[in-house]
Amino acid sequence: MKRYLLFAAALLAFAACSEQKEEPEVKPDSISVAPEERIFDAKGGFCEVIVTSTGDWTLGTKDSRAYDWVTTDKTSGKDGDLVKFTVEENDGKDGTKTAEFVFTCGKATAPFTVTSVPGDVPVITLVSEKSETLSYEAGKLRVELSLSEGMSYRSLTQSVKQDTEWLTYAMVLEGETAGTAVMDFDYTLNDGLEARTATITIGYEGANPVTVEVTQMPQSILKVDQPSQNLGVEAGVLTINVEANVEYTVSLSEGADSWLTGQKNDGNIWTWNYSAWTEAGLRQAVITFTESEPAGDAAPMTATVTVKQSNFIINTAAYMKAHCAGVAEWKTPEVMKLGTTLTVELLVKHDKDFEVTSSWNGNGIGTLFGTERRFLIRHGDNTSNYKEWELVYVRTATNKDNEYEEAKVKSSKDLPGDEWVHIAAVLDGAAKTVTLYQNGEVVGSADMVSDIRDIDLTEEYERTAEGLQKFYLGRSYTSNRDFCGLMSEVRVWNRALSADEINAPNHFYKVDPASEGLVAYWKLDDGTGYIAKDYTANGNDLTGEVYSGNTWSKGMEWREVQLPE
Repeated sequence: MKRYLLFAAALLAFAACSEQKEEPEVKPDSISVAPEERIFDAKGGFCEVIVTSTGDWTLGTKDSRAYDWVTTDKTSGKDGDLVKFTVEENDGKDGTKTAEFVFTCGKATAPFTVTSVPGDVPVITLVSEKSETLSYEAGKLRVELSLSEGMSYRSLTQSVKQDTEWLTYAMVLEGETAGTAVMDFDYTLNDGLEARTATITIGYEGANPVTVEVTQMPQSILKVDQPSQNLGVEAGVLTINVEANVEYTVSLSEGADSWLTGQKNDGNIWTWNYSAWTEAGLRQAVITFTESEPAGDAAPMTATVTVKQSNFIINTAAYMKAHCAGVAEWKTPEVMKLGTTLTVELLVKHDKDFEVTSSWNGNGIGTLFGTERRFLIRHGDNTSNYKEWELVYVRTATNKDNEYEEAKVKSSKDLPGDEWVHIAAVLDGAAKTVTLYQNGEVVGSADMVSDIRDIDLTEEYERTAEGLQKFYLGRSYTSNRDFCGLMSEVRVWNRALSADEINAPNHFYKVDPASEGLVAYWKLDDGTGYIAKDYTANGNDLTGEVYSGNTWSKGMEWREVQLPE
């Protein structure tokens, strides 16, 4: 019985605790004033002080002292009030006089000091604007000042009040004319989504300081995380993450509202419901996000998501003629240091014509994947057969002056023109073998050289005349060794895939991005822009480039495809 009574008491205690309401969060008291001090010359005068507080405030003096030469129009008030201080003339009998006031809000206090001098006070006059609005880019802010007679610009002081160290003092210089000065401040790039502010205070001993309110705007951003979405034929829900710091509207391409409907959830996350697709072929829609109120005469920013729903696994591929894709900076470089065991796969479709004269590059060599004289998959090295493709890797250099010696494994089967083909190169460091596959069939094999150099796709090096050599899709050695055709499903594994894995159902067209050993997965289905997303968690996205006018610039060409055909 005693046990039951104890249990009941515990239940009652628990119920009592559960009924207790959460206490609302109490914000700490806070109060500040601007300016915090003011100096008057012999003529006296008045000034206004703005009060910023979390609640009602009162005004008194330090140590309850009384002053007969300075008065105020308020002794209490609320947040945002202006308080007027009036100072009488100083006849000099009492010399310099100081009054110390204290604003109080709850437990918080803020001092304000008034000083009256019997003669003239040095004067700093702000010539440039009292408030400055800066662009998001890094730059230099110049504050122009006028100084009263006898003041030295070298004695000016400065301080910057800010949340983060984005605005810093650089130097002070004498102005172009006598009695003037300029003070320079450096500011960094604002890569955030919000504007940031700072207050510059410039002072001089015995003078009233001047302040400059500085606001740096963020870069206007309106973009989506994935500009192309390929859906299955079953009905489902699509989530789109929008990164934006501007207001925007949303529209659908004509007819898309019959099968695609969306709504905004928390933040900038949109969910779109789509119906099942029961017909053959492809249907697609474009979701457009448009900036509502662009600044000035600027055109509104837009971001689009192309949504495709079809019976095909792949709907978009990259066209690589006069194009390439590389990495400006590896996000996770360690995963691309592969040693002697790896697998590289590509799905490619060369243009119909393989003749040298038909290719803008003029030499017949087409680069698919890799780094010149390090690890390369290409075709056309054999000038008697431009369709022959091969894997090139290198031996360890015998001395620092020795260029790495290449080892080659050639395919016994040519690349077809105007036809999709899956190719794979498998290096097995344990078995000491190199194997080439074309559409799942072994088309080349060799023993791995004993002095093979470890494969590191992040390596960069200078090559005389040809310049910097690094990893690319569709480019190597010089600018004119592109791959003249379509490319899709580029994958890098840190293990040797078996023949059964390569020939698994639909393996040519898709794999799980979380597959064991898959370290890079460029599907090349992005559809818009010039970024080729790495679908693995490693995030080593590629940046597309286009060759035009003898220079490379950012760009990619995307084409619609239907695979498997």
